[in-house]
Amino acid sequence: MFFKKTCFLIYLSAAVVTASVSGCGSNTSKISRPLLGTIVSITISGGPENAAEDFDAAFKEIENVQTAFNLYNPESEISRINKSAARHPVKVNNEVFTLIQRSLEVSVKTGGAFDITFASTGKLWDFSQENFTPPDDKTVKKLLPLISYKNVRLDSNASTVQFLKSGTKIGLGGIAKGYATGRAISALKKRDIKNAIVACAGDIQVIGNNNGKPWMTGIQDPRGKGVIGAIEMQDGESVSTSGDYERFRIVNGRRYHHIINPATGYPADSGLISVTVFSSDPVLSDVYSTAFFVSGLEKTRKLLQTMNGLSVVLVTADMKVYTSADLKGRIVFRNDLEVIYF
Repeated sequence: MFFKKTCFLIYLSAAVVTASVSGCGSNTSKISRPLLGTIVSITISGGPENAAEDFDAAFKEIENVQTAFNLYNPESEISRINKSAARHPVKVNNEVFTLIQRSLEVSVKTGGAFDITFASTGKLWDFSQENFTPPDDKTVKKLLPLISYKNVRLDSNASTVQFLKSGTKIGLGGIAKGYATGRAISALKKRDIKNAIVACAGDIQVIGNNNGKPWMTGIQDPRGKGVIGAIEMQDGESVSTSGDYERFRIVNGRRYHHIINPATGYPADSGLISVTVFSSDPVLSDVYSTAFFVSGLEKTRKLLQTMNGLSVVLVTADMKVYTSADLKGRIVFRNDLEVIYF
């Protein structure tokens, strides 16, 4: 296989992360727990004897994020906002306010390609239904005016959130995993852990290395098994993948997936089927993997010309792979793929 040299490979997927450890030394420990609607895995290399407490501290941070941002918990901060913000400003804690503020900033930069008000569609696109049927145009169009980041008003002095339209709701699912990943890494650093990897589904951040060798991630093949490429992760680097293969149904030959285009209310049809974003900030990796997926190839390339610190791997529907030039030399792709560096 094309990634033989790695002894630890995370399969980076929008759907699930599986990890295997072999021949990397006996002082590498891994624990996985169900959180944030997925399986979260934390691996510590060369950790101290109190590793169990280190794992607990990191997982506690992820649990706190899950509690605060859970749409379906009536006591969560997000539920409080969605319940009352259309009637009056709702005061929220600094953590939630800052994350909403960062989300809106990305919405502005991407022309609304990333938009936390996607939650206004509710369970319109619920792919967990056994007999999923796409909603009709009339229903989608009725909800469309509610989907706009411009419907959200923030007051930084009062730390309040207000909706300008009744029926507007927000969800931080497009940013929460990246945020939780960063929180867990911070907790490990505070406990003097030097080498670790945290994987929340398609959102990953690493620190240090794995017994002297780089942590490795593999980008999942969006139309098949295995991976399309493997990359050595640098200390502190984060990565996130969004794709149309995570939650989807095919109805009458058409693929419907969970990444909604805020401009249409329908699953994004940008020509991209997988987007992977590398950065030093897991929040940015998370939000821009979604935003770029919605934006499409050409808009994404133009956006990247105005931004620093982001690198991407973009896979189009015809399985061409467009990759940031600064990743060349660090990433190894499958031999049968056409790779275009830009």
